[in-house]
Amino acid sequence: MTARKPLTVGPAMADLPEHHPVLLILDIDEVVLQFIDPFVALLAEHDAGLDPSGFRLTGSVHSLSTGQALGADRLKGLMHQLYEEQDRRQHLVPGVRAALDRLARRADIVFLTAMAPQWHATRRRHLDAVGLPYPMIATERDKGAVIAQFYETRQRPCLFIDDLPSNLAGVRRSAPATELLHLMASPLFRPYLPALPAGVHTACDWHEAEPMVDAILDRMLAQAAL
Repeated sequence: MTARKPLTVGPAMADLPEHHPVLLILDIDEVVLQFIDPFVALLAEHDAGLDPSGFRLTGSVHSLSTGQALGADRLKGLMHQLYEEQDRRQHLVPGVRAALDRLARRADIVFLTAMAPQWHATRRRHLDAVGLPYPMIATERDKGAVIAQFYETRQRPCLFIDDLPSNLAGVRRSAPATELLHLMASPLFRPYLPALPAGVHTACDWHEAEPMVDAILDRMLAQAAL
């Protein structure tokens, strides 16, 4: 049987706005919307808990009553519940809306999320409702491959922000000119964070991240003007 091709839902790259000479690409979970803390709260409602020491979800969620790890289907069902109810569970990361309002005056903003495309419409409504109207692409593809296509379509400097070192490493491999910043809103996993690729900027919240982004944009704009 031929494997199904990874799906991508959202605006075509050629249709993305181009009002500024630089592009700011953001992951959503843990960068724009809280994910870890709402998921832990949901698990508690189902008598389950999360062990963050392995820096993964699979195999790290256990029944509080029996200590047994939740199976893949059960874990998937809880993830679906979180996404179905994201409008009341996944609140904005503190400071993100005001920061993006300001940064949007200097850079075009695009959301790039690894969320399954079936949740694209639900998340789009949620983002619009909380005042974040920026274009969103939901993909099952490697983010590095997607961002490499940005460069092929639009020859503009890019800054990418994500919470997972693996995604940042993938972008470094596929689109090495991209500036990278790590941001994870919840402190739960930070003590177990794998090593970041060399040269990645890191921030714990938007109070730290915004001036870093401004400085990176300044440098990108100066280089673009040469």
